[in-house]
Amino acid sequence: MTWLAGLFLLAHGLVHVGIWCAPFDPDKAPFDPRRSWLAVRGGWEGGARALAVVLAVAAAAVFLVAGTGVIMGAAWAQAAAITGATVSLLLTLVYFHRWLAFNILINAAIIFVALL
Repeated sequence: MTWLAGLFLLAHGLVHVGIWCAPFDPDKAPFDPRRSWLAVRGGWEGGARALAVVLAVAAAAVFLVAGTGVIMGAAWAQAAAITGATVSLLLTLVYFHRWLAFNILINAAIIFVALL
């Protein structure tokens, strides 16, 4: 079971890179990762894409570390998983779109399981 949890965290991290760092194609993408409701209100729309990429890479990196730690049985892996889920939640909330709603549940589940 530990292997599955670790592999899930690794996969979840890689999905962040795939979704947020891929070139934007408006014909294929269900939402625009260059646009954030918060950036629009803050007046810094030009930096919205860069922020999305930074947060996505940060979440992915922490999830990769957490997944590796879970597989190795490291005690710090729980804290890393919670940190990755928190960064991922921040990313989802700043760029919220209905297509990302399931990510909120995934990250909440990661935090819940890590706290057990």
